[in-house]
Amino acid sequence: MTFDYFFKPKAIAVIGASNDPLKLGYEVFKNLKDYKDGKVYPVNVKDEVVQGVKAYKNVKDIPDEVDLAVVVVPKRFVKGTIEDCGEKGVKGIILITAGFGEVGEEGKKEERELVEIAHKYGMRIVGPNCVGIMNTHNAMNATFVMDAKKGDIAFISQSGALGAGIIYKTVKEGIGFSKFVSIGNMADVDFAEFVEYLADTEEDKAIALYIEGLKDGRRFMEIAKRVTKKKPVIVLKAGKSESGARAASSHTGSLAGSYKIYEAAFKQSGIIVADTIDDMLSMARAFTQPLPKGKRVAIMTNAGGPGVLTADAIDRLGLKLADLEEETIEGLRSFLPPMAAVKNPVDMIASARGEDYYKTAKLLLEDPNVDMLISICVVPTFAGMTPTEHAEGVVRAVREVNNGKPVLGLFMAGYVSEPAKEVLEKAGIPSYERPEDVAAAAYALVEFAKAKGVLKEE
Repeated sequence: MTFDYFFKPKAIAVIGASNDPLKLGYEVFKNLKDYKDGKVYPVNVKDEVVQGVKAYKNVKDIPDEVDLAVVVVPKRFVKGTIEDCGEKGVKGIILITAGFGEVGEEGKKEERELVEIAHKYGMRIVGPNCVGIMNTHNAMNATFVMDAKKGDIAFISQSGALGAGIIYKTVKEGIGFSKFVSIGNMADVDFAEFVEYLADTEEDKAIALYIEGLKDGRRFMEIAKRVTKKKPVIVLKAGKSESGARAASSHTGSLAGSYKIYEAAFKQSGIIVADTIDDMLSMARAFTQPLPKGKRVAIMTNAGGPGVLTADAIDRLGLKLADLEEETIEGLRSFLPPMAAVKNPVDMIASARGEDYYKTAKLLLEDPNVDMLISICVVPTFAGMTPTEHAEGVVRAVREVNNGKPVLGLFMAGYVSEPAKEVLEKAGIPSYERPEDVAAAAYALVEFAKAKGVLKEE
């Protein structure tokens, strides 16, 4: 299966492109007109020029072939527009226009008619009632929201507004996406098909999904079971409660179904289940790291409280604190001050410098009882310490030991931690700000290791 025409089109038509800044067609065309990997054509029945670019009254008037059409016209014109696209030979349609299946049975009937027209011509539709599609690796933003930061997480959202909100959140937090898909009502293309396509792409290291309901749950699970042996799939499922399920139905016309049934099916398919948006993002970011061979975690910290909270968080998720070898404990005693705690979690106390982080991380990574390491730092700003020395010590240890054990950072001093987090991130070590987030990341690594058969259930 290829959906390259959705993500790597050679020519795009924006049908409903506008000169009016108050219209969605203005934002969509503005976001697309500098697309470098292909041509972008505005289609507008009234204006001859849109945002400085020659416009066409109908997609069929465009002299070149068109792979992708982004449709932002009023609902009454959608049916004729889809027919025109079919006659033009368009391959894919992003239907942003709303007012279909999410408003009731008549809307669902109209959706089916649109899909029948599209399939008659061999076209596929994403939407309706969606925000659009983004591919940061070729700077294609076929949406009406801001550009996401370039990264390696593919994110598909059933809620367009929530998806847009998460883009704004991740840009602020420095988290990157490779692709973003607002899937809308799923009148045609659904989660299963996109997950299947993303299984074989190089730039997408993890697949994150916000799901309200599925059209064909059995088919989705069958595909997910195959894909999760290649790539991690993380799902945030809405509609856990009866009230939430009703809200999901009115939002995108989805049948939310019993959450417990979904959760069980997800886990059987190797899908990693997230409880919150932050969980989903924390989990998806973890996969710059190698997979653990077990679920025994070592924690090192320069403050006792965060170490205890992290230990609590990993315990809640079914992970274990590693029992350190006596040789490791003696090694820690040899250079840490007498008041340091040398059992797991290892509390190096606030005076710990970058060299202490290096030596501690090295010993813990070399311990055969340790499967992964969480390095915590409440970055101190006293006694001449630099903001980056603790992170640099961890990176140095990881490079020297190089035994394939995953390492995660928890740097908890807000903006003071930013330089240290950059050091870790450049080395491929994701860094978090809350114990719950770093624990979720560790859990995700363990769950994907199980799905791939790297880690056996105990």
